Amino acid sequence: MMTLNATDMGYETRQMLVVDADAPATREVDALRAVQTFDQMFAALRQLPGVERVAGVMGLPTGAYGSNGYYETRGGLPVDPDHPAWSNFTVASPGYFGVMGIPLKNGRDFGAEDTHESGMVAVISESVAKQSFGDADPVGKQIHCGLDSNKWMTVIGVVGDVRQDSPAERPGPALYMPMTQHPAYANQIHVVLRTKVKPLSLMTVVDGRIAQVNPLIARRYTTMDAMVDKSVATERFRAALISLFAGVGLLLAMLGVYGTVAYAVTQRRFEFGVRMAFGAERATILRSVLGHASKMACVGILIGVALSVVLARLVESMLVGVRPTDPVSLGAVACLLLMTALAAALGPGWSATRVNPMVALRAE
Repeated sequence: MMTLNATDMGYETRQMLVVDADAPATREVDALRAVQTFDQMFAALRQLPGVERVAGVMGLPTGAYGSNGYYETRGGLPVDPDHPAWSNFTVASPGYFGVMGIPLKNGRDFGAEDTHESGMVAVISESVAKQSFGDADPVGKQIHCGLDSNKWMTVIGVVGDVRQDSPAERPGPALYMPMTQHPAYANQIHVVLRTKVKPLSLMTVVDGRIAQVNPLIARRYTTMDAMVDKSVATERFRAALISLFAGVGLLLAMLGVYGTVAYAVTQRRFEFGVRMAFGAERATILRSVLGHASKMACVGILIGVALSVVLARLVESMLVGVRPTDPVSLGAVACLLLMTALAAALGPGWSATRVNPMVALRAE
């Protein structure tokens, strides 16, 4: 989980208020009207104190809305018919990349000139540029995805990759299109606001301003941090479950080592009595017991490491940022198990040093 929390998402999450906004639309004219309403709403929200930037998007990372599919290009690399190019599809307003902190690598962002009547345009992520255009400059090339139109789009920019669904996945290809040119996918969006203050402290004033623009827009509020945190709920539960099992296993290992060493000490009481009668020091007896326990632990650790390497494929899909055969992790676990075994053997070992030689010899 620490690795997940520290993962670079490809965008910024702090100081971000997210509004789930739904404008009613049943026809294309309604959808176009919704896009115009959202543009008015963005302008109104930018005037609020504490708000830095505002934009809208269908396909917000870790969000509920989104689309994906295959696409094709003109002037790009040859395509394998059995493995056509695939990408996430996102519809966004101008300024979206700046609000999210997604770096613009080449070309330009969407602008006021990208209208419903103008030539269709698209911004692609670095993964799309690499897999479809190689080292060539993709700006000016043609791309088509068939989201809601058969028209070809001109690539006007390249942005950085993002982790779309959660920090657990790899950054992937993404194709961005302007809301004005794809109104059918722009009436149910997320409005993202970069704030100077705590995001939720602006919820009331933001809600009031949206209601002034159009009270019929349904809206729900959250933060980008909360959305990312929710996206790793499965991984968090899995980590907690594995940690619980590991803790129970470690406890059972301690009890097993304790019982085995305690039994061995009982069987060797006569031996310890004789050795102490002939002048053996208590430290020597303790080292003997702990040495026996460490040998058993080392044998178990070697067997466990061998099994973990063999069975690594079973848990590989559950790990993020670390390999199942990571030497640092295996070394740390081995040290922990060895220390656990020595701690469990310390009690019986201390008991062995308290053996009365005369009592042990008489008992035998």
